Amino acid sequence: MEMPEPKEGQKEYALFQKLYGKSWNYYENLEFDPQEKITEFNYEKFIPSEILKDMNTGSNEFKNTIELLNLNMRTDYEKHCDA
Repeated sequence: MEMPEPKEGQKEYALFQKLYGKSWNYYENLEFDPQEKITEFNYEKFIPSEILKDMNTGSNEFKNTIELLNLNMRTDYEKHCDA
């Protein structure tokens, strides 16, 4: 059973904003998720170069690790959809 969406003015709406820092309808007209997630093509933005220098970034193990990080990373929009 799906819960009804809170409406502005209700205490649930205010509670949601207090908990998540954004209003319930903040993502209402979102066409694509603007927040970037880690991939094998942009991992340098997420992992400090000091750590990367000791890693074999071409190995299958590294690529699998990046894929797992991507799957486990949640954007703000994904977290909102889960709420």
